Amino acid sequence: MKKLLYLLIAFLPFLISCDLETSDNGDFDGYWHLVGVDTLANAKHKDLSQQRIFWAVQFHLIQLRGAERKDEGGNGREYYEQFKLEQSRLTLSNPHEKDREAGDPVITEERLGEIRPYGINALTEHFDVLCLNKDEMILKSSTLQLQFRKQ
Repeated sequence: MKKLLYLLIAFLPFLISCDLETSDNGDFDGYWHLVGVDTLANAKHKDLSQQRIFWAVQFHLIQLRGAERKDEGGNGREYYEQFKLEQSRLTLSNPHEKDREAGDPVITEERLGEIRPYGINALTEHFDVLCLNKDEMILKSSTLQLQFRKQ
C-alpha cells in the first residue's frame, strides 16, 4: 500500500502539469458553409448554397476546403489560414496550400486567385463580423460580404 502511495506522489506533478488544450473561439469554431457572397461595389449577390465551399475553424486555424469543381471556381485543393478574432474583427493571414509532400507551400500574391473562391481577396484579409451565432455568420471585408451557415 505504501508503494502505491509513493508511486502516486511521484506521478502527481505530471498529472497536475498536464493541460488539455481547448479552443476558446465560441460560436466561431465549427464547419461553416459559404452560402452567399455580395459584391459591395455593384450590390450583386451570388448564391453559393448548392456549392461545396467550406471554412473549418478550430483553435487558430481555418481550413478552406471544397470548391472542387472548375465550374465552382475551384481547383480541388485545400488551404489553411491563421486567424485572429477580436471583438467583432476577424483577421486572416499566412495562407498555405495543404500539400505535405511539398512542405505546405505559402500562397503568394501570384497564387492569390486560388483562395478567391473562398471569399478571400488578400494575403492578409480583414473582416468585420456582422453576425455570429451558433447557426449563422456574416462577414464583411472591404469588397465582399460573406454569408455562412454552420453545418
